[in-house]
Amino acid sequence: MVRKKKNVLYDFSSIAMDKVLFYQQHEIGLPFILHLKAPSSEERFLDDHRHYTKSNINVCYAAPRTPNRPRNWYETQLTVSKTVRNQKGYPYKGVPFYVVTDDGKGFMAHTTSQNNKQFAAVGDELILGKWIKGRLVEEGLVLPVEDTSLDSDRFGMITAEMLNEYGCNAIVFQQTDQRIIDPDDSEISYEVWTLKMIRIDEE
Repeated sequence: MVRKKKNVLYDFSSIAMDKVLFYQQHEIGLPFILHLKAPSSEERFLDDHRHYTKSNINVCYAAPRTPNRPRNWYETQLTVSKTVRNQKGYPYKGVPFYVVTDDGKGFMAHTTSQNNKQFAAVGDELILGKWIKGRLVEEGLVLPVEDTSLDSDRFGMITAEMLNEYGCNAIVFQQTDQRIIDPDDSEISYEVWTLKMIRIDEE
């Protein structure tokens, strides 16, 4: 069961790079790779459910969950393929674990949804977007959009060209042999996993 109590592990916090490298040196098991699916710049208006203009990293352009309230630009929804989910060691549904990113961030994550097919941060649906899209923003490849419903030119939509220029088109998460203790309860600990942005062949 996912803990609803908020503590520092559930925040989007900074981690020293020496600790990041430490956890990466303790990776075990198989890496689980998720392709960041995005349209090309020319395809960004093709809302045919096949070009990822309103799903995956661009789910913020989908219909609002609440009428007259557009989705937050940082909202991201990553779906794990059945092939990846069937790999040995894939996380159990709803069991939280702590992820340490390659650029020095940390937060709680889990796999969830029907057939355990979503990879998400626990308690805050914007964290993954802040991590992934935030890196593109830092490189000057895109600007956050305050109201996606008004972005008629879709300049804020993440495209394959942006990912290509950044040099990464996928994320990979992998278990380590380390655990982290819950600061609110020393008898509770969580597995630590690493999380990285990588480049993979389009195939």
